[in-house]
Amino acid sequence: MKKLIKYKLVFFASVGLILGGCKKSDFNNNYYNPETAVQGSIGSLYAGMFDNARVIPRYWNLYTFLIPVLGEYSQTIGYTNGSKIYEQPVNYTQDRWNDYYTGTMARYREVEKLYNGLTDTAEKNGYLLFLETGRIYLYDQTAQIVDMYGDIPFSTAGQLNATGNIVLAKYDKGKDVYDFILKDLKRISDYLVTVNPDVFYSNQFKKFDFLNAGSVEEWRKYANSLRLRLAMRTSYSDENTAKGIAQEILGNPTQYPLVETVDENVQVKLTGNLVSTSNDIRSGFGVNPMAPGYMVDNVMAPTNDPRLPVYFTANKNGEYHGVPNNWTASRVSDSTTANYFSRYDSTTFTENNMFPGIILTASEVSFMKAEAFERWGGGDAKAAYEDGIKKSIQYYYYINNISNYTSHDPMPADAQISAFLTDASVAYGTDQQSNLKKIATQKWIDFNVMQAQHAWAEWRRTKYPVLNFPADPSSTLSPSVPERLLFPSTERILNTANYETVKSSDNVTTKVFWDVK
Repeated sequence: MKKLIKYKLVFFASVGLILGGCKKSDFNNNYYNPETAVQGSIGSLYAGMFDNARVIPRYWNLYTFLIPVLGEYSQTIGYTNGSKIYEQPVNYTQDRWNDYYTGTMARYREVEKLYNGLTDTAEKNGYLLFLETGRIYLYDQTAQIVDMYGDIPFSTAGQLNATGNIVLAKYDKGKDVYDFILKDLKRISDYLVTVNPDVFYSNQFKKFDFLNAGSVEEWRKYANSLRLRLAMRTSYSDENTAKGIAQEILGNPTQYPLVETVDENVQVKLTGNLVSTSNDIRSGFGVNPMAPGYMVDNVMAPTNDPRLPVYFTANKNGEYHGVPNNWTASRVSDSTTANYFSRYDSTTFTENNMFPGIILTASEVSFMKAEAFERWGGGDAKAAYEDGIKKSIQYYYYINNISNYTSHDPMPADAQISAFLTDASVAYGTDQQSNLKKIATQKWIDFNVMQAQHAWAEWRRTKYPVLNFPADPSSTLSPSVPERLLFPSTERILNTANYETVKSSDNVTTKVFWDVK
């Protein structure tokens, strides 16, 4: 792949490409797969936005960040309780920050710059579809950075790419970023209803859009589903606004269609050069990808959850057990040696080089519907909740079956799923708090470690499931699980004046704006 050169000054990330005009002749040697894009056109840069090692399961993200950091903070991975367990590996959390600003943000700003340089009206109209759908993905990634860090540089970030000028980016309040994104997603969704590109631009969009294969309808569903996600995430901090957005979307499915089926899941499917030939996912999980204790022993195993066989391996006794986070290191070590603990399943996860980059799923949408209906009415909360569970089961059996590793598990019988849904710990009832707890818990299981960023965010937002994090007396910096990630040291050094405006909140106890429970 022709690599994008990344300057690690995160507040003015630059992409080192020689960029020319964007005419039809530019596409002769560019293809939808960013691995084969050879020059900086709107199409190739647009495709490059989705070639994101923070979405596609890659070694570095899994091994240094998603599993050992967010997996522990969300208890979606089994880990040994030890010294300074909650302290952040600042080099790796900085890498996550950098990859957003020098990757997604930088590439989008380059697309924006090329688009703004167009003078032909037909070209501008044709390429507007690239610009607007690119914003949806940018906003998705931006909201995740807010969820992890709080206030972030956004409105003035990436100006070297956009204008050629070095601008030290100011920090925007996390709430302001969310408010802007929620409003602009509605604008983009409304635009996508009316867009009708001519054949050339429609074909180019299909060529370079390897997220939704050029389907404007699928982009509408992504935009509306993302808007619903962000509204629900703010629903305890600004309930009236969130309720209005949710009811607007859910009450008008024709105008605001959502991701409704597993086939419509927003994901990066690994094909061609995107398929790892170096066992990225195996290396990312490491030697002992242990199952999390509370998830397995307290939630999934007692209810005979149909996802157990495709999530985890049984131990030597044919039982499922995760690592309790209150055991001593020596006890965990002895039990590991005795093959007492389950591990993340090899066919579905650790040896599956076809595992997709998950962005937003129908099961998540159903769980969001269930919460909205339970809290505000307007629909059948029980049906939406059960639909979310069924789609989660369906999706993970699908992932198991696309694996290129060993044997696959058949989809469980309807009777087994029905029995699971009627288990007392799972069955939808009449008490609202109990129902909200069940919705949040099933969503947490659905996210698991592969979407640990959302599992951590939703746990902080809802405080469900009720997780125990033993205090770590060895640490004064972070004796318990943090509320947010610390800003990178480069912000203190290179963006000093702007960093001073957020310095007082740069600690592990400052909550993200939507975290009010």
